[in-house]
Amino acid sequence: MNWTNRFIARTGKLAFALSPMLAALAIAAPAFADSSLTATYQGQPIRFTQLSSRAGAPAIGVNDPGFLALLSDTGAFLTWKSGERFVLITTSVPTVASFAIGDRRYDVGPISLQASFAPFLVGDEAYLPLREVLRALDLALREENGVAVLQPQLAALDVRQEASRVTLFAHGGATLHARIAQESPTSITYAFDGVGTTLNGTRQTGPGGIGNITIANVGTVREPITLVTVQLQPGTIAEAPQNIDGRDVLLAFDGSSEMNSQQTPGEEASPTPEPPPDTTPASGPAIVTGVTVEPAADGVSVAIAITGSATYEWHRLREPDNRFWIDIANAQLQGPPIDQTGPPPLLSVRVRQVDPTTVRVAFSLSGPKPIAFTSLADGLDLAIGTQDVAGEPHSGSGGVGGTSAAVAAAPLEQSENGTGSTDDTSWKFGRRSGYVANNPRLIVIDPGHGGSDVGTMHGGVSEAQLTLDMAKRLRAILIDRGWEVKLTRETDADVYAPNDSPHDELQARDDIANKAGARMFVSIHANAFINSGPYGTTCYISKPDDVALGRIVESHLAADGTKDDGLVKSHLYVTLHARMPAVLIETAFLTNPGDYALLTSSAWRQKVAQEIADGIGQYAQEYPAPNQPAQ
Repeated sequence: MNWTNRFIARTGKLAFALSPMLAALAIAAPAFADSSLTATYQGQPIRFTQLSSRAGAPAIGVNDPGFLALLSDTGAFLTWKSGERFVLITTSVPTVASFAIGDRRYDVGPISLQASFAPFLVGDEAYLPLREVLRALDLALREENGVAVLQPQLAALDVRQEASRVTLFAHGGATLHARIAQESPTSITYAFDGVGTTLNGTRQTGPGGIGNITIANVGTVREPITLVTVQLQPGTIAEAPQNIDGRDVLLAFDGSSEMNSQQTPGEEASPTPEPPPDTTPASGPAIVTGVTVEPAADGVSVAIAITGSATYEWHRLREPDNRFWIDIANAQLQGPPIDQTGPPPLLSVRVRQVDPTTVRVAFSLSGPKPIAFTSLADGLDLAIGTQDVAGEPHSGSGGVGGTSAAVAAAPLEQSENGTGSTDDTSWKFGRRSGYVANNPRLIVIDPGHGGSDVGTMHGGVSEAQLTLDMAKRLRAILIDRGWEVKLTRETDADVYAPNDSPHDELQARDDIANKAGARMFVSIHANAFINSGPYGTTCYISKPDDVALGRIVESHLAADGTKDDGLVKSHLYVTLHARMPAVLIETAFLTNPGDYALLTSSAWRQKVAQEIADGIGQYAQEYPAPNQPAQ
C-alpha cells in the first residue's frame, strides 16, 4: 500500500532504530531562550512552559506538561523515546502524524507536508513545530485581545454521491453538533458552534440533489461558529444531521424526487430502494442511567446501569493506543456526558450520546489489559485486569436486559441468526445489504494497483508485481478446488485507464465483481510506512456482510510468519462498494526488512495464497450462499 495512493494504512506498535545523525543534530541545534504561553482550550487554560522559537515560529518540547495535557484532552497520544529519530502522534481518529528529527517533511495520515522548520533536539528532548502539531490535531492557535486561544477547527468536508443521494461528511477538532440555522426551499444553512475553519469559500458540486456549498466563519475567536450553506435543487430533501462518531457529522440529501421529475419521456425510472427494516424494539429505547467506576482487588470494576433492552458492540485498538469503547444501540443517555479520570489501569472514561440512538462508553487504558463482560438484566458489568495480555480480540457484541442472558465477549459476527451483528446502525460506512450472489461459484480476486500505479516500491520491488503474483497463485489453488475465479487484472495494467482517478480505477474493480454476481471479493495488497518499524498482516472490512469472511481469512493468515495485526473495520473503497462479502488484505510491509524478505520469497507468497484459499473454503462451508450448497 502506497501512502500517496489509494488507501490509508493502519499501524500497531512502532519501534525505531537510533539514527546515526541524531547526536550531530542535537549538537547543531542552537540554544533557545525558554518562554511560556498560556492558551485557552475548551474554556480551560493550558500553560506551555517548554517553548522555543525557530524560523520565527514556535516549537514545543514533547515533555511539556501543558502539551501532554492537551494531547490527553484531545484523545491523542505521543510515541517517542530519547535516542529515537521519529516522533509519532496518534490522534483520536485515529490518524498518525509522523515527524522526524532534522527533516522538515512530515506526514499526517497519507498526506505529506512540509513544516516551517525541522524538529530538533535540545539536550535529550525533542522539539516539534507547534503550529503543525496543532494542525494535525485539527486545532489552530488564534489570538483575541491579547488572549491566546486553541480553536477547534472544522477540518474536512467531504462530498460523496451515490445515485440520487448526496452525503457530506464533516470532521472537526472537537465534538461537532450541526444545528439548522436557516432553511428555505432552495438552501439550508448549518451552524457548527465552537469551531472555526480555514475551509472558507464556495465549492462547486457535481450533478445530484445539491448545488454549491459555501463555508464561512462568524462569531469570535473564543466563541467561533462555522456556517455551511448548501444550495438545494428542486425536490431535494435534507435529512436530519447525524453525529456519527463524536467529531464526525453526516449531512445527507435525497434528490430522488428531483431526479425523477427531470426524467425524459420514455425513460424508465430507477426503482426506489426499500428502506431498511425497522429493528427498533417495540418497547422503545433503553436508558443508560449511569456509569460507576470502582477499584477492585485485581483491577477496576465498571458498572453500566441500563434500563430496558439493548444490543452493544465493542472495539479495542491495538498498542500503543489501548483504547476501548462500547457502543450501546437503541439507547439514550440520561443526564450530561461524563468525562473523568479513573483508577489504574483505567486512565479515563468518557460517556456520551454519539448519535440519536447510540450511547458510547469509552475507556483509555494504561496498556493491553484483559476485559471481561457480564450482561445482566439491569446493565453491563466489566472487570478490567492489571496484567498486560496479548492476542485479545479486537471486537465483539452482545445484549443486555431482555435481549440476552449473561453474554461473554463474543466475535463481532455472532448473533441470534448467526449471520451477523444484530445492530447494523452502528456501522459508520455500510449496512447489511441482503446481497445474493448470481454466481455462487465465482470469486473475484483483485491484485492491488498495476499499470500507471505501481503502489509502494522498495528495493526495486513494486507492490503491483507482488499482488499480481499472489493473486495468480491464489487463482490456481481455487480453480483446482472447483471454484470459478476472475482477476480484476491479468497483467501489469490499469483496470479502468492509465493515469485515471482513484474513484474510476477502484470502481472499475468493484464493477467486475458486482456485474458478475460474484460470491466473494478479495483484494490483495502489500503495505508500507515512512520508516522500517511497522510490520505484519492486516485484514480490512467495511460492511457487516464482510465480518465473517474477514475474520476467517484473518485467522488463517495469522500463521503466515509475520505479526497478525488483526481485523480492522475501515472505510476502504473496494470493500465498501463491493456488493458481496469482501476483504482487503495487507499481506506485509515492503518497508520492513523482515517482511520484505518474506514478500520477496516465492515460497512465502505461495503460503499466503494457500492460507487465503483455506479461509475462503472454511467461510463457504460455514456460510453457504442462500439456497446454494456449500462449495
